[in-house]
Amino acid sequence: MSLLDPPRCPNCNSEMNLKDLWSVAPKGGRGGFVIDGAVGVVCPVCGIKLRVLQPRVQIASVLIFVVPLALGMLLGHFDPFYKDEVKRRASLLILGVIYIFGFYLLARFSPRLLQLRLLKDGEAVVFPLAVVARVHAEEAEFIKEQLALESPDLGKPAWVCPKCHEENPGNFDECWKCQTWRVPEINQSGDQSEKVE
Repeated sequence: MSLLDPPRCPNCNSEMNLKDLWSVAPKGGRGGFVIDGAVGVVCPVCGIKLRVLQPRVQIASVLIFVVPLALGMLLGHFDPFYKDEVKRRASLLILGVIYIFGFYLLARFSPRLLQLRLLKDGEAVVFPLAVVARVHAEEAEFIKEQLALESPDLGKPAWVCPKCHEENPGNFDECWKCQTWRVPEINQSGDQSEKVE
């Protein structure tokens, strides 16, 4: 098992992609690369609740600061009073590139550095993905309600134009091809309804 393999559920050993969790979980500390608080996730295969652990992310975020600084000191070019201005600037540029590349790698691979363990009895954790799923469901329901209010004819069956015989959607009252109006049909009970062929 590689260090950058996706985390696995300790119960069913299935791989879990925690990219979505990482994108919605509140982060802070060490450059915003550490999740704040106790965060949990539900395994999509076995349905068990898991606690997300991040010691490897914390270690990597510390190493991003320490390694370039130690490398600069080791080479002796990080001293601000270094006599050769060109070498000092070049070494500072290299250290800056190393920092930026380290932050990029950490941002890209942090979800893979997370670890999972079974949730203990009585342990309080937040499930950010459940909140996001609920919000998406509420948004979808709101949009569906708005569409029903704006176009109540949306569910009507399609109809065929009596003039050009072109099929039209049920919410069209006029033929899209020849602009002939929909002809209402009188059914057997005497009620007027729209003719559908």
